[in-house]
Amino acid sequence: ILIFASGKLVCVGAKLEKEVYRSVNNVHSLLEEKDLMVYD
Repeated sequence: ILIFASGKLVCVGAKLEKEVYRSVNNVHSLLEEKDLMVYD
């Protein structure tokens, strides 16, 4: 997953849609664990 300064994500290399969802959920969990998620 590529994460840009704008906050947008690009998931590369996924062959199935469920792989994209799994990857995004994993990144989301990691960012929350490290207190890097900001909700406005």
